[in-house]
Amino acid sequence: MSDTDELRDLVDRWVEGWSISRSAQASREGSGAGSSAGSNGAWLVEVAAATRLRERVVADPSVAELRRLVAATSDPATWLSIVGELDDGLLDTLKPLEPVTHAERMMTTTLSRRPTSEEVILEMDRRVAHARVEIDGRVAARGQAVVVGRHAVIDRISTEPEFRRRGLGRLVMAGLENRAIAGGATIGLLFASVDGRRLHDGLGWREVAPLVTYRGRRTAGG
Repeated sequence: MSDTDELRDLVDRWVEGWSISRSAQASREGSGAGSSAGSNGAWLVEVAAATRLRERVVADPSVAELRRLVAATSDPATWLSIVGELDDGLLDTLKPLEPVTHAERMMTTTLSRRPTSEEVILEMDRRVAHARVEIDGRVAARGQAVVVGRHAVIDRISTEPEFRRRGLGRLVMAGLENRAIAGGATIGLLFASVDGRRLHDGLGWREVAPLVTYRGRRTAGG
């Protein structure tokens, strides 16, 4: 399997887990809802969030494919996320759109059991594992995860500002990773911001590929 095929497979697994985590409908464009991996086309996720209504996700697209996706990204409520390195031709193709972020990275790890704490509260909501740490009745740190085959997709890891630098993120990650292993996962998968990478680097996660996200430009008065 080529590096491109491996990256696309990881993106497929991530989209499957992320859409379950967010209770969003995901489909391969041009196919029926819930289409599985096998095509090189983009995923369309009906996010229905405050930030956007829908998001397309694609790994290592050709210039022709990216042109099609840019044309379909027609308003600020539609986002386009591209995983993989972008050459000058691909960057030029993205110029009609508005950047959202250029700092995220796909990261992965071989899961292993980690020391955890009774402070971590773990709950299951169907296929989604939720972990949190509460301090004085407040949720100080949280996160969630979904097992898709042998992959565990980690999502929404956050620590409230006043509770940072206490190792709470590590406790949440340990709880989720241990739960994922119990569910049959062997590989962890996530997208991390700059701040998130500091946490995951320290836990032995490695960077796989960059992620950039764009959206349709606002019109005048829009």
